[in-house]
Amino acid sequence: MKKYIEQLLADIKYSTENVSLPFIENRLELHNWRSEEEEDKTAPVRNLEEWTGICKQQLPPSEMLNDEQVQNLHDALIKMLDAYNWSFVLQTEVPLRIQYACIRDNFNQEAKVKQEYMGFFQLCHEGTEHGKCALEKYCQCAFYADLFSGFINEDLTAEEERARELEIEITHLKRKHGDEWMKYYPYHLDAKYDDENGNPYDYGFEENDNGNWWRS
Repeated sequence: MKKYIEQLLADIKYSTENVSLPFIENRLELHNWRSEEEEDKTAPVRNLEEWTGICKQQLPPSEMLNDEQVQNLHDALIKMLDAYNWSFVLQTEVPLRIQYACIRDNFNQEAKVKQEYMGFFQLCHEGTEHGKCALEKYCQCAFYADLFSGFINEDLTAEEERARELEIEITHLKRKHGDEWMKYYPYHLDAKYDDENGNPYDYGFEENDNGNWWRS
């Protein structure tokens, strides 16, 4: 198994460093800008196994792996998915073995090849009942359903919408970070922290004279 894992990691590394993107020859121009919704509708779709050259069948079940092997494969797959802009993102703390099992279980999926916005790895098969996916009790769909269960759709003013976003974000942070949730407080959503001109809290980022603050 050791030699097999070493070769598999080498294959994943090769795939990470040799991403094929259909739009790579087309330079993105300002006048070609699309909204996220537009790109989501028009982005090319490729089977993730065919695109990366890595198949689910190549990934051993977590039960066959020791902790170090699970860690190494998990980290390599996360890095590869990021390179393909099809990122594996979780909103709650999930044990590493379950994360790896989720990636493996869902690896044979259709991925959108995006240029302007992030794409996200699908965490379960369409139609899967909440809590019945590879994430088990850490099901993200169930998490969001519970998170928004106390809210109803209604017409809100901009101020009311912002206040609701703050409430939802605080609820999420408390569930994700427990007693340490205040470390991640969303000051930009809290009107109490707006500046004298009504601009949201900027976390100390200020645009310098040449407009290239983001390079620092």
